[in-house]
Amino acid sequence: MVKFLVTRKTLAWLIGIAVTAVVVVSCTKQSEDVLQAQQGGGTTTCDTTNMKYSTNVVPILTANCYSCHANGIVNAGVTLDSYSNVLIQVNNGNIIGAITHASGYVPMPFDGGSLSDCDIATIKAWINEGAPNN
Repeated sequence: MVKFLVTRKTLAWLIGIAVTAVVVVSCTKQSEDVLQAQQGGGTTTCDTTNMKYSTNVVPILTANCYSCHANGIVNAGVTLDSYSNVLIQVNNGNIIGAITHASGYVPMPFDGGSLSDCDIATIKAWINEGAPNN
């Protein structure tokens, strides 16, 4: 029977190779794609052409803003329950400042979260198209 001698140096080297192999295998592009999809940043595209107030903007406001700024709730003098009220906030720059968390604006949503990049791009595109009531 042949004895196999493993020195500390050899053992450390073998452990290093094993750890490296695990890291390389776990850090594949597929793993990155899965993580992005879980975080809402998958490979889906954000189409911001021909934005419409009723179709594209209102659903974002409903999901993220109405609990504090609609249905008779007016926080910080802001209500977003109608096109004319939203347009006031568009014209004074508050909507973009708030949703992009720009310096000098109260970041919205107020709970510390933020809108997705696509939601922000959608609202910006609608404003850049003249913020039509469509």
